[in-house]
Amino acid sequence: MSGNVDQDAVLQARNVLLSSARPTRRQEAEAYRVLAKVSPASYAPKLANALMHLSFDDSVRELPQARLDLCQEAVDAARQLDVSDPRHAEVLLDALKWYQRRLFELGRRPEALTVGAEMAGISRRTFDTDPDAPLWTGLTLWARCLAEEGRHGEAAELLEEFVRHSRPGGAQSGGYVWELIAWCAEAEAAGLQDMALTAAGELVELERGQLALGQCSLASLLLALLRQAELYDGYGHRDAASATLDEATTLLAELAANGEPKIWSGSQYTYWVLLFGLSGRADELPAPGRPAPALGAYAREWAPDIQERHFAELPALREAVERAEDPADRVTAHRKLTIRTTLHSELRRGHRFLEPVLPLFDEGVSLTRRLGEEARSARALFDRASALTAGHRYADAYADFQEARKLRNSCDMREVRALPASRDPQR
Repeated sequence: MSGNVDQDAVLQARNVLLSSARPTRRQEAEAYRVLAKVSPASYAPKLANALMHLSFDDSVRELPQARLDLCQEAVDAARQLDVSDPRHAEVLLDALKWYQRRLFELGRRPEALTVGAEMAGISRRTFDTDPDAPLWTGLTLWARCLAEEGRHGEAAELLEEFVRHSRPGGAQSGGYVWELIAWCAEAEAAGLQDMALTAAGELVELERGQLALGQCSLASLLLALLRQAELYDGYGHRDAASATLDEATTLLAELAANGEPKIWSGSQYTYWVLLFGLSGRADELPAPGRPAPALGAYAREWAPDIQERHFAELPALREAVERAEDPADRVTAHRKLTIRTTLHSELRRGHRFLEPVLPLFDEGVSLTRRLGEEARSARALFDRASALTAGHRYADAYADFQEARKLRNSCDMREVRALPASRDPQR
């Protein structure tokens, strides 16, 4: 024990932690501050954890600089662990993650990006020495930073690597579904069509495997199929999109008739929100040089500065819908408002999650019907069908889905009739 440590302070700290009365977060942090000086190997990780918890305390809720200082101290505590300690990378990554978030909250984005690069380096070095170590946090967070900075190609490559590492586990390793979605999103944003389709196809196959194991819902597979069909349509693969929608129709008919085979939690809603948010990418192009949301990640995981700015624009979007004189412009603006409101609702999700957003989907269907464009009406109905599916209203979703498919098929037939007659090469 170090000679310059106050023995009475050490005894008092231990008494605080061993007391039958639960210490406050601040008392716990103070106790570990003392004990970490005595034995960093034993107490530095506990100090780092206590400081991070203290940064959420009501006493500092309105003090962003104090929250940052606590997380900076947590990072310093984590660095006390010797790099040979098997806990070193995990403890340091956790502390750096929250330190980065506090930097984002204060608008210190360049410093936060530097922290992100450090986390990626830690994860990379750990993986190189121990491929089985589950310490990919730094790489996935760095991919999100790259996405927000508009470096979509780099983000897609990083996420592809993560998926490649996770893939050997097959359907049993369904935990990488979120990174699959992010990979698909970043490949699409980077204009890498083949990669985006590969990722979307792998998402569908992963959900099929999970379903066979009883580890996901029918609705999850249905929503993955809708995302795949949307990509096929966007890239001009109409036949492939139609085949995918055929499978989705069969699943939704089963859900409408019998419901889910087992009860699932509300995570189905958050899954839908994430996939639905990707469908609005074309209308959410950021200004050059301006960081933008990583649409392949949940809104609650975006950098706080981006999250705040993105949703602060909601009232202006509503005004844009009301001001739009051209009906087509109004439909476009309204869908952008619907998607962004849905993403925002995920931050405040509850058991009545559908009630605040469903009126927007109803309004979108009404606007497109008045416009009289079958393609836009079909999209609005597909949108509402997906929302109703997430809300477990399968019969209503199936009705919308059938109508949307009829409208889509009608558009396809008009395109076929508009094609020039083929010429006989022998003439």
